[in-house]
Amino acid sequence: MGPTQVHPQNGMAFTNVCEEQLRPLYIAALGALDPRPGTRLLHVGCGTGTALRLAARSGAEVAGLDASVDLLKVARERLPDADLRVADAAELPYDRGCFDQVMAFDAIQYTEPPAVAVAELARVTRPGGSVVIGLWHNWSGREASAFLNAVRGLVPVGAPGSQPVRDLYHLREVMVEAGLDVYAYAEVTRRYDFPSLDAAWESMRFSPNVARAIEVIGMDAAHQVFLANFGNQRRADGTIQQDNLFQYAVGRATS
Repeated sequence: MGPTQVHPQNGMAFTNVCEEQLRPLYIAALGALDPRPGTRLLHVGCGTGTALRLAARSGAEVAGLDASVDLLKVARERLPDADLRVADAAELPYDRGCFDQVMAFDAIQYTEPPAVAVAELARVTRPGGSVVIGLWHNWSGREASAFLNAVRGLVPVGAPGSQPVRDLYHLREVMVEAGLDVYAYAEVTRRYDFPSLDAAWESMRFSPNVARAIEVIGMDAAHQVFLANFGNQRRADGTIQQDNLFQYAVGRATS
């Protein structure tokens, strides 16, 4: 059996909350790729095309795919000249070596097994071309990390080779296993201020880890875990401050 999606992205709701929050990761990863005019660049899991629009500014010839028809409708409005397709990230509908650069953010690492999906990114990248994979490591504040760890504990554990990639060390291991020569990696930090406890929950509940827990134990139970960690963190004005840690690695396709 081929790779299967552990948790699909949550449509427009996920995008509205999270895609803009991932912008610092997009910018840093594209800086590492440094696409030039004419570069053939693919974004796997492109959502509404936020990262592709940034790449297109360099003159790159951009293409993207996503499993969500609704997200791609928005992407096509934003990028009418791009090659955008509805497809599964685990089985890319492209020939071997047809892109110079390929990127994926918070998508590939939630498939089973992740190395098989990453190998698909490598397959469609020309020899010597680059693959960048980025992830939202966690919310690095103490309460948020405790919340995520508690939520993960509520979800059944899969086989060791199918565990989601949650950190840079594991990401680099998976990329090497998939046949990529990892030559660069970095972290990006960003602080977000949410206007209320409800707004912070809205952001967190569309994380793949949290959304998977909601599927297993229900919204109310997951929300109670959130409140146990964040309920006393509101500042005097009612806002919640959250530190975020993004990570990415860049690998060279060797065949």
